[in-house]
Amino acid sequence: MEEKKSFGSYIRKKRLEAGLTQKELAGRLFVTESSVSKWERSLSYPDVSLVTAICRELGISEHEFFTACDDHQAHAQARAAAAWRRVVTGCRRCCLAGCLIAIPVCFVVNLAVFHTLDWFWIVLVSVALPLGWWTLWRFGEKHVLPLCAALTSVWVFPLLAVIHGYTGGDWLWTAAFPLAALGVVFLWAYFLCLTRLPAGPWLKAGVCALITAVASPAFNWLCRRVVPGAAQPWLLDWLTLAALLVLSLVLLAVGAVKEQRRRIR
Repeated sequence: MEEKKSFGSYIRKKRLEAGLTQKELAGRLFVTESSVSKWERSLSYPDVSLVTAICRELGISEHEFFTACDDHQAHAQARAAAAWRRVVTGCRRCCLAGCLIAIPVCFVVNLAVFHTLDWFWIVLVSVALPLGWWTLWRFGEKHVLPLCAALTSVWVFPLLAVIHGYTGGDWLWTAAFPLAALGVVFLWAYFLCLTRLPAGPWLKAGVCALITAVASPAFNWLCRRVVPGAAQPWLLDWLTLAALLVLSLVLLAVGAVKEQRRRIR
């Protein structure tokens, strides 16, 4: 009996919160007004076929309907999810607005000040990359992150080619493309570590530090080969390598301990 009273009081409370009269609720559910009155007076229960419609009209979940109480945890999660969706939507709009504003502004400035279009093409190709990210982010339902990484890996080369067309020189094939290719390799190493490695955050951080320990001397070695005047003391390379290796070992050790504790629990 207490359960029926609780159910009837809850239905009445949610109806009033929804701003509905018994007659209006009955009309939306295609039942008689007396049926709604009996529910609220705990004289009867609604038919099970009406549960979904009642929940929709009263703005409650089926779990709340059957337990006759508000699920505050579920509402908090729903509010958090709605807030996150608003943040994501805002970021998408800001990204799109920034790109669409930058293109005409740079076009007008380049044409008005220099009476030609030269560095504008660098801006255009540069802005096209975040526009591509935005398109994947907005319309890509699955695999957005790997697609964005792939787009970045490809786009860096035409961007360098456009910059070379503006500045001139013999650095494109001898220096820029080799360094960019090496950068793409390590970009994917970081990406695979962060997205595919079945480990906790501490272990992933340790692996990323280990990748950086390899990347730093690799880039320095390549720079010495392809960039004139880029030589620097080898001691600095060894100190950087040692510091990164120590950092990676510490992070990996902490991660291993945390993983062990998690498994014990």
